[in-house]
Amino acid sequence: MSIKNSCVFVLGFAAFGCALDAAEPTSEVADVEPALNAGNLSYEQIDITFGPPEYDFWGPAGLSDAREVYGTGVDCNEDFTLCEFDLLKVGADGQFSVALADFSPSEVNGPGDVGGCVIDNESGAGQAAVYHANGALELIPRLPGELSSCIVQMSDSGTAVVFSVDENFVFSQYVLRGNQNLALPVDAEVTDVNDQGVVTGIVSTDAGFRAFRFDSRNQTNTILQPVAPDPHSWGLGINQKGEVLGYSFEFDATERIGKWNRQNQFQTSFVEGTPEFPTISNQLNWNEDGFIVISNAPTDGKTFVIPKPGVRLDLADLVGDAVVPLTLVAIDVNERADFVATSLDDGTSQLYLRTH
Repeated sequence: MSIKNSCVFVLGFAAFGCALDAAEPTSEVADVEPALNAGNLSYEQIDITFGPPEYDFWGPAGLSDAREVYGTGVDCNEDFTLCEFDLLKVGADGQFSVALADFSPSEVNGPGDVGGCVIDNESGAGQAAVYHANGALELIPRLPGELSSCIVQMSDSGTAVVFSVDENFVFSQYVLRGNQNLALPVDAEVTDVNDQGVVTGIVSTDAGFRAFRFDSRNQTNTILQPVAPDPHSWGLGINQKGEVLGYSFEFDATERIGKWNRQNQFQTSFVEGTPEFPTISNQLNWNEDGFIVISNAPTDGKTFVIPKPGVRLDLADLVGDAVVPLTLVAIDVNERADFVATSLDDGTSQLYLRTH
């Protein structure tokens, strides 16, 4: 499961990173040796920065379990006043193809279905849609009075979060599960959804930012509290068990990376922002096995992976002689622990294929 495309919602990720006071103890993982030896884990780094020459630029949106990356190809006129958006696909061999014209992708699930929207180039409006791995296009029926819509999150079974704008420019979001449209709070940033239609994300409260778990089936919401005395929590991913990936943190200080279990208890996988591990970050991705990618550490620009609690590995140690770009933002990680990422430092996009 993954998080991405959060810019359409009320909250964005703080560029300076999240995190608690560096003097706080880190006893949650003290009994697990933080082995920084790469061991047997290794990756092949494949540069997928440059798309087909007929496109001005492109950007990846997600990665399937079959190691196929889907993303948006942008073709503009000379003065960039009019642009068209197409769905592109690139395989593990680095070869690009056009999957579908006039389609803007937001989410790729494990089976290789792509959620996003079909774009009307004249009006610029979108209609939520799924491009299936078999090449079929499924349009999501418009709501009454809807002006534009797009899928922004999607689970492996096709349960989706749809962002919608009506003719009065009123925004809404809902879970599409089968033939049901299930309401979501409009004041929350939804970052992920599972097959059951349970979502997670971030909401602003009087006490600070809070992670939440919202069950769209019965419209019940659970606030996931930070570990005391941390002032904030973020929910960034949810698995099929309903466990929520995220941070318990204080901005620009120590941050706890881990998950809230079904009993709403936070289980720490690693603690950063300490004298021993001074890096802080602001984005996480994971898969169903709990393999975590830590992205865009503002302190030194490195990318790390957490294959299991207490073990944090520098990606640069896992790619042989390849040079890992700084300030990578992981966009998606699949069930093989492959992932795709884009650098905020040099704009390159990289595919990381696990080789061991």
